[in-house]
Amino acid sequence: MSDQSQGPGWWQASDGKWYPPEQAPGGAPQQPGPQPGGGAQPAPAGIDVGSALSYGWNKFTANLGDIVVIWLIVIGVQIVFNVLAQTIGNILISLLFSVVGFIVSIIVQIALVRVGLLITAGQKVTPAAAFSTDKLAPYAVGAILYGLAVFVGFFALCIGAIIVGFLLWFYGYYILDQDQDPVTALKSSFELTTKNFGTVGVFALVAFVLLMVTCGLAAPIVQIGSAYLYRNLNGQAVAP
Repeated sequence: MSDQSQGPGWWQASDGKWYPPEQAPGGAPQQPGPQPGGGAQPAPAGIDVGSALSYGWNKFTANLGDIVVIWLIVIGVQIVFNVLAQTIGNILISLLFSVVGFIVSIIVQIALVRVGLLITAGQKVTPAAAFSTDKLAPYAVGAILYGLAVFVGFFALCIGAIIVGFLLWFYGYYILDQDQDPVTALKSSFELTTKNFGTVGVFALVAFVLLMVTCGLAAPIVQIGSAYLYRNLNGQAVAP
């Protein structure tokens, strides 16, 4: 056990410590990247909400400048399109702006997910990397399917929207990280959250309270924490 990697094959556990290859779960070192079968595995011992949010906070402060720029772009773009859609008197033009605003919102949502994936992979966080349109099409389809599922959940039972949103939350990570198609990504998220319901449920509850208390300003921390949780629950290594 060490505070830093000692060479090839060393892997980082959820406690933040590095361990030699022979101590890896299953007798093989954990490597970054997608795992076979979509990675819907029960939570490894030691995964907890505190470590995820602590990791999110530490990485947020370490990449403060770039993340603040990305976050301001996200907020600014959404505010502009919301104001334009509400102030335009012509219904058709207002509808057009709403459609364009939805497409733009998908792009900025990708940025938030990418930030977490980049950081947990040990890669440089930049606005250009965060707002990349790579895999935009499958993500857009996934976002539409996700929204429809939440919509149906709301009408089936009001709280059903919250439950559906929670169960399918990780779909974007599977699309961007593991290159899964939208339907498979939604299924993978469902499997991951149901098999790790306690861990993900507590994280979602704490994250919700944190977002409410900070009026949404803690979103970057929550996103990084979500990526940390996603990688750990899929058996992937997390960058220190």
